[in-house]
Amino acid sequence: MNSFWIILIIVGSVIILGILFLLFAVWGISKGLRNKFGPEWIPAELKIDFNHLNVSNENKKTIRYTLSENETNKILVQISSLITDNTRVINNSFPFKFPDSIWIKIDDETYEYRQIESKKLKAIFSTKNNELVYHK
Repeated sequence: MNSFWIILIIVGSVIILGILFLLFAVWGISKGLRNKFGPEWIPAELKIDFNHLNVSNENKKTIRYTLSENETNKILVQISSLITDNTRVINNSFPFKFPDSIWIKIDDETYEYRQIESKKLKAIFSTKNNELVYHK
């Protein structure tokens, strides 16, 4: 009877270690796939809609999108509405949900998307160059 419990413990341990190994392998592969095939989650994160498949340049730190004139104008309208929404949320009285990241107008041709607490720059939208640069 003792050998049965020993075998049962060994088999159970091997199964648990196998599951953990499989989870780590899937996590590593998914992170690699995310970096290799490009981020489809960027439009949702930036709260704008654009053609995220039209990547013109990508490296480990940035993804650069070259946009058409029409697409640039559509994004500009979306960002402008988000900037007015941000000021409305910030000026409202309690209770309100403070956004974790906001679009900021730098000048007439440049807009930045920053995290509020860490002030980390996530994206730059330039109407002059017709491009959107996302920082990973």
